[in-house]
Amino acid sequence: MYARPDQMEPLFPKESKALAELALSVYANAAELAGMVHPITRREIARLLRHINSYYSNRIEGEHTTPADIEKAVKQEYSTDEKKKRLQLLSVAHIEVQKLIDERFEAGEDVSVCSSEFLCWIHKEFYKRVPENFLKISHHDRNEHIIMKPGELRKENVVVGNHIPPEWESLPEFLERFEEVYESESVYGHKKLISAAASHHRLSWIHPFLDGNGRVSRLFTYAFMRRAGIESHGLWTLSRGLARKDEEYKRMLAHADQPRQGDLDDRGNLSEKALSDFSIFFFKTADDQVSFMKKMLSLDGLYNRIVSYVIRRADQSLPDEKPLRPEAKHVLTEVMMRGEIARGEVPRLIGLGERTATNLISQLLEEELVTSASHRAPLRFHIPAKVVGYYFPDLYPVGSI
Repeated sequence: MYARPDQMEPLFPKESKALAELALSVYANAAELAGMVHPITRREIARLLRHINSYYSNRIEGEHTTPADIEKAVKQEYSTDEKKKRLQLLSVAHIEVQKLIDERFEAGEDVSVCSSEFLCWIHKEFYKRVPENFLKISHHDRNEHIIMKPGELRKENVVVGNHIPPEWESLPEFLERFEEVYESESVYGHKKLISAAASHHRLSWIHPFLDGNGRVSRLFTYAFMRRAGIESHGLWTLSRGLARKDEEYKRMLAHADQPRQGDLDDRGNLSEKALSDFSIFFFKTADDQVSFMKKMLSLDGLYNRIVSYVIRRADQSLPDEKPLRPEAKHVLTEVMMRGEIARGEVPRLIGLGERTATNLISQLLEEELVTSASHRAPLRFHIPAKVVGYYFPDLYPVGSI
């Protein structure tokens, strides 16, 4: 007899003041992020954070690459080292799928993020972008490999550590129940926020695919929180927090797999207390990351870090970089605050002649410190990999860039 969907009950932790306050704190603080920077600057930071998300999500999976290699891969500059190229392709796949998710929301699409169709879409879009050897999966109890089809629910039973997910034949029923509960219009307010944590675990517990469930769960949760208004235009990253607490994250996921622990542990098949513990961990991690980005996006702080970077370049205290005129600070801080500026404004901003301004613009464009759609278009704020550690210290781990 196959497993039944009620075996993943409860699907929500019990109402608690601590959990509700944590969830609402994340929601309120994340809402503030959107108004802290100009919309054009906000889009550039969101682009950078897609790269950050891919970096940290891959670290959780034990796949380590460098931010510089990610930046090169996005430009289709792949390493000749096959191992490095493999990691670059993983990162690009994550970035592109998250961008597709963003585009669906920005187009105003009513996305049923909890549906089996959406989950399979994430899986398919990710795995069709990676090398074919990622599709070759070792069977857990047979000495053979299975070829996984991108976007297809598993057709094998699996064992994940100490957890035995539902039999493959019952997956459609479990996913139907998953959608019915977490997509329900009756789930609103702070319960909708709490369901972001609960659904993250329960999707991992179902383990719908032969491989890639962790990546799909994190991309799904990004989409879920974006729709719920918690992700705030992609201006913070949960994966950074989860990767920084990698062992605890995996331990808390396994903790929430526990069966009910006696009469005081609610009435479901699984432990309600363990799901509550995981949800509190989830929102404490989220709160930490939102607070971090609020600090990073503080206008005075970001302004001063950009100025500091230019001064170090002007003083030639960054030996691997060629000199940069100190007046560049006026251009870079202005495009950060306003999103873009007309090229004709640069002479006034730097207080120097047009020839000097033209040369400075050329250098800033060459180094991708600003971007422009054409030789006459406005200059826009840009964050190449080499300045991330100066503009946003600790966003990547020290020494990783």
